[in-house]
Amino acid sequence: MVKRKTRVLADNPTYAGLTPRPLTPACHDGSHMLDVQCSACGNIDHLHESMLARIPKNAIIGCRCQTCHYVNEIEAKELRRGFAEMRKRGWIA
Repeated sequence: MVKRKTRVLADNPTYAGLTPRPLTPACHDGSHMLDVQCSACGNIDHLHESMLARIPKNAIIGCRCQTCHYVNEIEAKELRRGFAEMRKRGWIA
């Protein structure tokens, strides 16, 4: 059995202390996104909420780092939880 590394949803320090306000989707597909930090090299990429619509709830998503090409595995339910938390805090509508 392969043990997966635990992923942690963390606050973006850029927004520390700011009052939550809805962020405008700023990426090419127009959907909201979460930053994903590579566990191998520390590079930060992002995943779009729009891609979750096509992924089963119990899926494991392989996120290939744009810098070192390491594949970080993240559970789809954790990403959904991240978007739900951003909505709860008022960062996205």
